[in-house]
Amino acid sequence: MEDDEGGEKSGFIIGMIGNRAKEVGVAAFDLRSALLRLSQYIENSSSYQNTKTLLHFYDPLVIIVPPNKLAPDGMVGVSVLVDKYYSATKKVMLANGFFDDTKVL
Repeated sequence: MEDDEGGEKSGFIIGMIGNRAKEVGVAAFDLRSALLRLSQYIENSSSYQNTKTLLHFYDPLVIIVPPNKLAPDGMVGVSVLVDKYYSATKKVMLANGFFDDTKVL
């Protein structure tokens, strides 16, 4: 997402995780407005098209993902997707435990 005035890159940091049920959770934090947008959806295809569309829309500065994992059906994980399509974007790896929605940091 480019700024209309200066053509700068967006100010988003994205955190994302996927599970074996093909659910994807995305947290998009806008550094400019301090707004947090949360999304959770089921990815219908092995190409992760919904996730790629969100990443393209946010054009993040940083993407936070868990370590690489492949689903049992061969579906790639979100970390592999980031490596493949967003290699120029800074990627931060965090253990799955940091994505636990039952705990507050």
